[in-house]
Amino acid sequence: MNPRSPWVIPAFMYGEHPPRSDLQSVWNGYRQALEGGADPFSAALEVASSVDRLGLAFAAGYSAALQTLVPDVVLPCALCVTETDGTHPRAIKTTLGTAKPGSSYVLNGTKTFVTFGSLAKTLIIAARAGEQADGKPELVVVRIPADREGVSVTELPPISFVPEIPHARVELENVAVDTNERLSGDGYLQYMKPFRTVEDIHVYGSAIAYLLGLGQRTGAPGGFLAEMVSMLAALRSIRKAEPADPNVHVALHGVSEHLSRLFGSDAFSGILDMASAEERSRWERDRKLLEVAQSARKARFQKAAAQLRLLPS
Repeated sequence: MNPRSPWVIPAFMYGEHPPRSDLQSVWNGYRQALEGGADPFSAALEVASSVDRLGLAFAAGYSAALQTLVPDVVLPCALCVTETDGTHPRAIKTTLGTAKPGSSYVLNGTKTFVTFGSLAKTLIIAARAGEQADGKPELVVVRIPADREGVSVTELPPISFVPEIPHARVELENVAVDTNERLSGDGYLQYMKPFRTVEDIHVYGSAIAYLLGLGQRTGAPGGFLAEMVSMLAALRSIRKAEPADPNVHVALHGVSEHLSRLFGSDAFSGILDMASAEERSRWERDRKLLEVAQSARKARFQKAAAQLRLLPS
């Protein structure tokens, strides 16, 4: 069996090793999969299928999403967008401004909620570089090492689910940014906006891979495993499409609806009953992760379905 084939279930799930249970093993496994020739999506699925909790599957999927968006990042990395007033373009007050001696730009601002901020080696930061002719902010994205002088990271208290995933407040005070650290293109259209969709594809994929691994470990029926593989096939088919393509959002909605129905099924309840009490408890706590930003996903689906004339006008 070739575990690198995109249509083969990773050999890890057939009982060769105990499940991974910490972030370091996730990073190690993800890097090993990449070094073995896997693309980020496949590497995330391979690792996610081998973990014992949803939060660790998310770690693999989030990393793969960022690496898909910015291919040469140093992992682990973090996307820094959220500020006091949210993530809307007009909410971004962090500035990439006038050069200081010895550098091309200077970065100032605060990001209030950064996933993996306290562990990241690389920070990918959205900032305002000025104003466009229509009055909208001109947004850019820079990529800098997290230990750059002027970067201050404060870890936040754990949230109520996936506590393994740290979040942080990142303050930027006169941080020097070189010319080659400013990523090309429009910060909003090429990074911030598409990341929502890229993240959904990779995180859904990793969550499903985790459930596939759980099913393997608990002796789930073949029909359950086939449903997992079919959803992964759908995600794999859209992962290289343009994130703005309405077909992508319709497909994501279909995967989300399929998962919701599955979670309410007797078959899934039976699989959870076969899991350890600890893993079952973690799942009940962490499944909220899959509901985060659900209203925004639904809005994108409705817009996409209208564009494709799938909904009545």
